Amino acid sequence: MSPPTSATPPVPERFRGAAVIGGTHGLGRALALAAHDRGLRTVVYGRTAETLTDDGLLPRHLDLCDPRSVQDTPVELPTPCYVLWVAGAFLKKTLADTTEDEVEQLTRLLFTGPVNFLRRLLAAAGGPVHLITVASSSSWKRRERESLYCGLKAAQATFVRNLVPELLAAHPENRVTLVNPGGLAVPDFHTGLALDFGAMMDPDRVARIVWDIAADQRRPFTEVQILRSRAPGSEGTPEVSYGARTPQAPEEPDAPVAAEAAPPLPVQHD
Repeated sequence: MSPPTSATPPVPERFRGAAVIGGTHGLGRALALAAHDRGLRTVVYGRTAETLTDDGLLPRHLDLCDPRSVQDTPVELPTPCYVLWVAGAFLKKTLADTTEDEVEQLTRLLFTGPVNFLRRLLAAAGGPVHLITVASSSSWKRRERESLYCGLKAAQATFVRNLVPELLAAHPENRVTLVNPGGLAVPDFHTGLALDFGAMMDPDRVARIVWDIAADQRRPFTEVQILRSRAPGSEGTPEVSYGARTPQAPEEPDAPVAAEAAPPLPVQHD
């Protein structure tokens, strides 16, 4: 399926830089390196940014789990620019087994920390901004023992969709790309899980796809799904589709459908 278009042509050459929130590992690092390869002045924010040895990237320490760091880290935004929200971590646990500290830290890392830092970045923007947000297919897929992670990713996606009107009111040339990727071959992200990473998507390949989509985007908002193929012989090949997905029901996919229809809801009168 082709991306939606409008009469407004893309103008990627106008963007001079990229600020990557969470660009030190996995897909974030791949996106940052691809931004630099495109000639963008690329600032990478992350807790371990100072360990980056990639030539051309500009590392800036930011701990999204520390409210003081989110508030005090200097904002460097070479506008007009791309802003990429990629920070992430994974948690596979039942909510009952999740500690209060894990709830707090994951919420700060995946949502409240990036939202507060993004608020500062947008306030400092002196020109058009193209926000690229990497959520997850877990924002709409049925998962087991991932309720907190999935809920935070759904919150991220919903937040960004509803941010679009505000960004357009602030500057008519602002744009937003919401990316929901499937499983990526990033072992550090799936710590402790026995997974077949050979059947998952290569983050460098996905990063190139994301940049091609963003550079060619014509509408103010585009949502894209990048899921891995499970077809024999093509395992892990990225498959791209456009538009939002309806959240999957929590029941087992092969659960039998009840023969008796549910009773109608009572009608309420004002």
